[in-house]
Amino acid sequence: MASMGWEKVGKRWRVFWHVTLSDGSVDKGSKSFKDKKIALSFKKHCEKREQVLKRAEIIEPVLLDEAVNHWVDFCQGYTETTAKLYISLVQRFMAFLPDTVAYITDLTKFHINCYLNSQMSNVVNKTVNNSMCAIKSLCDYIHENYGIDNPADGIKKLKEDPPEVYFINQEEYEAVLGSCSGVVHPWVLFLANTGLRASEICNLRWRNCDLKQKTLTIVGKGRKRRTIGLNDAAMGVLKQMRDGRKVKPADAVFLTPDGELLTRYVLSGRIAKTCRNAGLSGGGPHALRHFFATQLLLRGIPIIKVSILLGHSTITTTQRHYAHILSDDLTGVTDVLVAG
Repeated sequence: MASMGWEKVGKRWRVFWHVTLSDGSVDKGSKSFKDKKIALSFKKHCEKREQVLKRAEIIEPVLLDEAVNHWVDFCQGYTETTAKLYISLVQRFMAFLPDTVAYITDLTKFHINCYLNSQMSNVVNKTVNNSMCAIKSLCDYIHENYGIDNPADGIKKLKEDPPEVYFINQEEYEAVLGSCSGVVHPWVLFLANTGLRASEICNLRWRNCDLKQKTLTIVGKGRKRRTIGLNDAAMGVLKQMRDGRKVKPADAVFLTPDGELLTRYVLSGRIAKTCRNAGLSGGGPHALRHFFATQLLLRGIPIIKVSILLGHSTITTTQRHYAHILSDDLTGVTDVLVAG
């Protein structure tokens, strides 16, 4: 017996399944999504998996290329950034594989390890781990949909070095502002006063901006939603961006001088060049995000609030990045005690 379907529950779409196998065991569950298209894609994924479970074997050999194409559709469930990264990394992996790996049953742990080992001498461990996560996503999909052993099982991530963080102080920030062109100036000002990630400012739409309430609603990493208050500087930038434009809710807030959508590549390149012109040895959009957080902490804003504004998944991430700020500001804190 098998049942499967989907339904709208409030503002979300729920996909559910219940399959009784030949041995009497039951595979069942449900998952909800905000996006109807993603829910439909997941439902199709479940239907394919149900077919595999019911027949308990692969009737016809499946080409690896065919499975990859289906997996690409499944990637719609990831954020746009993650989906693009994973698809690109799997394409490189596929190009590495020998011609003898034609079917999904030909792919083994040996092939995966060979590819990851080939990367270790050229890139940092984090890049290797990104490749491993993308390949594991593909292998998990093949395992669940075609019923074969997972060749990526047991492959562990490499230990990563702490990310190199570039901080700028108030004097350096003012130097960057002074070196900005007319186009880059509002980008720098907005990033430094909101703490947005590069991807978030590029994806910002007018529907995310409430100018009356002076807030932004951001959908960040992992589709997590957060609200950021806008100070006068950030409000001034938004009014500047809207001036002379007939904007619609779906329109992008920030555009290039040619009227094209602002991309992370353009944003990072222009701000990095501006930082170099200001005499800095590094710097970019993320340095402005760090500047935003640092200034809040130095002004006594609790780290838990800063963590929420940054959209960190846990406060541990915030503490790891800004521990030096907290430890440098301990002088005199015990003066508030009156115990004698």
